[in-house]
Amino acid sequence: MLIKALLACAFALAALWLLHARAADTGPDIVVLMADDLDEPTFDTALALDLLPAIEAAMVDGGLRFDESFVTDSLCCPSRATFMTGQYPHNHGVRRGQFGPDGSFGAFDDSRSIATALEAAGYRTGLVGKFLNGYGYTTPRNHPDCTSAECRMRYVPAGWSDWQGLPDYGELNGSPGYAGAYCMYNYTVNDRGALVTYGSADADYQTDVIAQRAGAFIDAVAATSAPLFLVASPLAPHYELCLPAAHPSAWDVRPAPRHAGSLPPYVNLDVSKPSFDEADVGDKPAWFAQEYASLDTTQVSTLNRQFRHRLEALRAVDALFATVRARLVAAGRWDDAYVIFTSDNGWLYGEHRVVGKVLAYEESIRVPLLLRGPGVATGAHRAALVLNNDLAPTLAALAGVVLPTVADGRSLEPLFAQDHPPAWRRRFLVEHFRDAAPSPVSWLDFLGVRTASGDDEDTGMQLFVDWRNDWLVDPTAAGSEHYDLVADPLQLQSVDPRNGAREAQRAALQADLALLRDCGQPDHVACIDAERMREHVFFGGFDGP
Repeated sequence: MLIKALLACAFALAALWLLHARAADTGPDIVVLMADDLDEPTFDTALALDLLPAIEAAMVDGGLRFDESFVTDSLCCPSRATFMTGQYPHNHGVRRGQFGPDGSFGAFDDSRSIATALEAAGYRTGLVGKFLNGYGYTTPRNHPDCTSAECRMRYVPAGWSDWQGLPDYGELNGSPGYAGAYCMYNYTVNDRGALVTYGSADADYQTDVIAQRAGAFIDAVAATSAPLFLVASPLAPHYELCLPAAHPSAWDVRPAPRHAGSLPPYVNLDVSKPSFDEADVGDKPAWFAQEYASLDTTQVSTLNRQFRHRLEALRAVDALFATVRARLVAAGRWDDAYVIFTSDNGWLYGEHRVVGKVLAYEESIRVPLLLRGPGVATGAHRAALVLNNDLAPTLAALAGVVLPTVADGRSLEPLFAQDHPPAWRRRFLVEHFRDAAPSPVSWLDFLGVRTASGDDEDTGMQLFVDWRNDWLVDPTAAGSEHYDLVADPLQLQSVDPRNGAREAQRAALQADLALLRDCGQPDHVACIDAERMREHVFFGGFDGP
């Protein structure tokens, strides 16, 4: 009897070990929490004010922070498509935010993404919250027959075994309007093809509902042996497009009711720095002063209100993170999970007179990026240039899957234990393609190159931007900008192109841009190679910008 009992115990232990081994072989759990329009200075302010205690404890103190983290197009839709594919916008094809053949969700190939790769490998994949602009309103690229309002609102993109997306814009009861992604209340969730509408009660606050749904997804997957991939994507701290008519100002975001008015009165937007409402923009292209006039007192007051409300809205984002962590801990999955916190782009609060994003200034393209998980240094920082292009390749490497796209980024794994591994990037492309009609935040195309701190002697840390506009009578009038970010970190004085002392430096930057602007396209060098190389003589077919 004793022998039989021992054998039964041994078989049970062996079965448990095999089950654990099979689960481990399928890959680690992966969670991405993506805030919207969260610039790095606002994130740092929120940390300093202790508004993000859960994120600070688990991701700052308990994880790795990338201090030189950038997006390659500072606009929601192209940036999120880059997150899903690992590609520059000129390669994944979602070049614009507005609807059109190369803009919004309708231009996105949802059959080839990190989600489809992970689902095919046995992951339970879930998205809760915002996806791409135009989702729910535009016809999916891979399903041209999905043209009715009903089909578009109920469409579930490929790669998601548990889809809880917020339609951006749609038709409810025959009336078009914002359906979910840009509304903190009175929005609709596409819950695996079923439309669920929320009201205006405190409990309906969008970020809190996303937290509840994300937690439920983790609980459901935890009951299985499958690994999970979760993307939780709230609107906050992006401004809201569904504000009530009585709201005091547009371009505002409502914090959760429990957090409204919670900031001390001394927390205000810093209007003292020289870049705020920049006094002299004569160094910038001629059109700039016409498009971006000096801010008046009402605009400054509105900006300050927005700044305070965005900070308060981040408190619910921290609560969302805390819910995700608690559910992973309860499931026994936290220790072995990889978790990423980041944003799709930054935000300008009046720097250079600009309110918005899109532009290549640091506040617009620089975003927080934190990562924790097995083998990742804790409480550490990395100074290597990292991009949103790197997220999909990193997740694919961690899960042991192959991306269905040719990624322009690379896995961040070499940075988990050391900074500046050999052959890491020294430069990257910043690009933006204007929407069909001029708008206050986007009316010119530009291509730019940003180089690393400590780069070679020809450039140093620089930003060069080549503005383009094919509808101007004289396209060359669009001009260019060139900043030495060591001497001029606030980007107040564009280097005069007639400055002979900078001629070699400018030529090097233009050569970099020539390599990067078409990288990955047919007959052109791969983007990873273009980011590493400056031996232009070995690459043919590149004209000057």
